[in-house]
Amino acid sequence: MQNTKTSLSLYLLLLITAFACKQDTIVPINDDGTVPGPVKSPQVLNISGGAQISFVLPDATNLLYVKAVYTVNGMPMEAKSSFYKNKLTVEGYGDTNEHEVSLYAVSRSEKLSDPVSVKIKPLTPPVINIRKSLFVVETFGGIFTRFQNPDKANVVIKVLVQDSASKEWININNFYTALDSGKFSTRGLPPVPRLFGLYVKDRWNNVSDTLFTIKTPVYEEQLDKTKWVDIRKKNYPIPQLDPVPNSGLAIVEPVDYSGSYPVKNLWDNSVTTMFHTKEKYDLPFWLPIDLGVKAVLSRYKLWQRPQTYSFDHGNPHKWEIWGTNDVTKADSWVKLTDQVMVKPSGNSQGVALTADDLLAITDGQEFDFPVGIPAVRYIAWKHIDSWGSIDGYTGHLHMMELTIWGQKQ
Repeated sequence: MQNTKTSLSLYLLLLITAFACKQDTIVPINDDGTVPGPVKSPQVLNISGGAQISFVLPDATNLLYVKAVYTVNGMPMEAKSSFYKNKLTVEGYGDTNEHEVSLYAVSRSEKLSDPVSVKIKPLTPPVINIRKSLFVVETFGGIFTRFQNPDKANVVIKVLVQDSASKEWININNFYTALDSGKFSTRGLPPVPRLFGLYVKDRWNNVSDTLFTIKTPVYEEQLDKTKWVDIRKKNYPIPQLDPVPNSGLAIVEPVDYSGSYPVKNLWDNSVTTMFHTKEKYDLPFWLPIDLGVKAVLSRYKLWQRPQTYSFDHGNPHKWEIWGTNDVTKADSWVKLTDQVMVKPSGNSQGVALTADDLLAITDGQEFDFPVGIPAVRYIAWKHIDSWGSIDGYTGHLHMMELTIWGQKQ
């Protein structure tokens, strides 16, 4: 009996080994050897940085797709279109010269037809159009840049500054975007004249010329958050100004914060700890803070709660920031700014997040205070609504971190 078991085990081992040693061979789904005919009547519509090419498909039952073969910056490129479509797009050109594109019909067994040569002449590439649209002005701590990108090209706008001593160029910001327009700031620089250089680069290594400009960043400094104090339980009077709660009740103190996520997490210099109010408070509600110093505020940056809560739940959607130097008087408060958070992609709530949206979540979202506001020591976040309670009667608020810059007085 033992010998029988041993023989059976040996047989199974040999059988498994035989299957394991057998090599898989990848073969075409339909290797009938038939070469499809070429595409016919190609038509070219030149576009920015490329062309759309339409054609008549060959009469071939085994046709799988049509591909275009071309070269961009010395690199071989391909664009494909299934047999359901009669057009494709070639892109990546960084000039407006004439280029040759070869079209092939491809069978299910990967047999290529004879090539059909097409001449294209791309329109002005996106990197050049974006470069021409760049608008640059001084702002607090650096420069502010605005751009247009009508082709929604996937590009990076590079910002460099020349070292005043060595004259070397230093890359200080890379702004990635695929939006049709946008704006961004480059910060962290002293208030002295600097020579800046800005240029645009795409994923095919096409590069625009450089915009050179001399700008003097406006003085500012980050306010010391170790001086900030929660004053919500001091029972200071709150201005009952529009918007007032939808319930018709007055704005009252104190708004309670969740014990697990205290308000100090909002200014502990960490984007991994969260501040969270309790839920179902009348909207709007009021969150007062003593900054510990009087300052003309220039800008602020907030980090929302990430992952599945991004642009949702208790993350801020609409708010106002008020300021005063005398918290004992309700009529001393002045509105410094108001804001509605918009996804960088422009998409509405519930739509999948884009790369631009995800970058804003990671890097934080920055907002400027208007020029000409008074210097204040005390501020209050007037929370109008959250993404999860837009225009709602009740709601809550959570954020990971808040940072403020300004000119101390």
